Amino acid sequence: MSATHVIARAISGACIPMVAFGVTTVPAMAQRYDPFSKLGTLGASDNPLDEDQPESVTGRSRPEYAAVPIQAGSLQIMPQVSVNSEFEDNVYAREDNRISDVNVTIRPRLSISRPSEDFAWSLAGEYEATRFFSLTSENTNDYAFRGGLQYQVGSTTTFQANVLHSRNSEQRSSPDSPTGIVRPNRFKLTEGYADIRHSFNRVSLQATADYQRLTYRDNFNNLGEIVDQSFRDRSVYTGGLIAQYTMSPNFAIFAAGSANKRDYRTRIGPVPARDSTGYELALGANFAVGKLMRGTLRAGYLRQNYKDPAFSDNKGLLLRGELAYYVTPLVTLTAKIDRTASDTGVRQAGGYVKTTATLQADYELKRNLIFHLEAGNENRNYNGVDRTDNRFTGQVKATWLLSPRWSLQAGFSHRGQDSSGVASGRDFSENRVTFGILFKGL
Repeated sequence: MSATHVIARAISGACIPMVAFGVTTVPAMAQRYDPFSKLGTLGASDNPLDEDQPESVTGRSRPEYAAVPIQAGSLQIMPQVSVNSEFEDNVYAREDNRISDVNVTIRPRLSISRPSEDFAWSLAGEYEATRFFSLTSENTNDYAFRGGLQYQVGSTTTFQANVLHSRNSEQRSSPDSPTGIVRPNRFKLTEGYADIRHSFNRVSLQATADYQRLTYRDNFNNLGEIVDQSFRDRSVYTGGLIAQYTMSPNFAIFAAGSANKRDYRTRIGPVPARDSTGYELALGANFAVGKLMRGTLRAGYLRQNYKDPAFSDNKGLLLRGELAYYVTPLVTLTAKIDRTASDTGVRQAGGYVKTTATLQADYELKRNLIFHLEAGNENRNYNGVDRTDNRFTGQVKATWLLSPRWSLQAGFSHRGQDSSGVASGRDFSENRVTFGILFKGL
């Protein structure tokens, strides 16, 4: 297994994709070529068949456009800076009184890595500054630092670990972001992740451990009053096990389970602590249909038990799947579905069960011109309060690789939310148009 892979994960509903960083792996079908993406959360693949995948449009190697790092002995140093301009027609995500503006985001990044088949490590730091032309209260300054290592023990065992510390800004359109605050919510994330994989004959085992610490900064309303966000501060501990049996080169079955503990800070005030413990149990299969289709599907049961009686438990069906269809070498279609229990920033609710479904298409018009289309829907069914959110997203994006150092990107996205129930949230829609340029390597 190569020491350099791609990761793709999201946090806080912001849908932040990852790019090549170092030593973490995900299924090839989930890889997305996006040089403009930013550092985010940690994690590795829970798909036991994440190797030897067919080449998708976004996962395909393009050595003639690959950035060349600075070679310093066994180390590789990769500088990068991107500049993006974005027009938003509803900055505050309101149903009425829409306000538009244009912002510019500058994101420099520096990564240092030591690639090796036996022992590899990497470090990266990134700063992101966003400036609005008129609504200067929306300006943000975020950063992220992360490191990772991978150690190969013989030919059958692999250990990897990653750490991350970042400061982030919550999108105004997030259901967890309260209305009437004077600036975007800010929070810090500290995370550590580790896993070990061992295989023998047709059996492979994987054990994972993850720790997250999130701390939110209080905000203010238009009257200068404090809007408490500390009730969202929490530490999350998660452990998981996956056992897979490979029945043939194109089919494997697996059992997966995880347990978590969500520990909130001691509360003094109207919102009780949302301490909880939970687990997920599932059976699944990974499969391939010839060389044109590959997928993974699991189904099971999830439960999140809250310590305070003010919040009822979350429980129900767990469903998670992904199907990639390689229509031609130039077109890849991907469908995904996920149902899981999550924490929330909505005061009255203990959490929610989120069901997301997306369909995306990637088209390689030319070797260096890639189009991406995506449509998805997210349903949030809140626990302990009569509220349901339906959120639709759609986007089209083009990435133009000019050279190993330079690339351009342009895109349009639409997001809408329809909230219902006695304690319903806001309804809104927003549109964004983005243009960006990236310089990478030397």
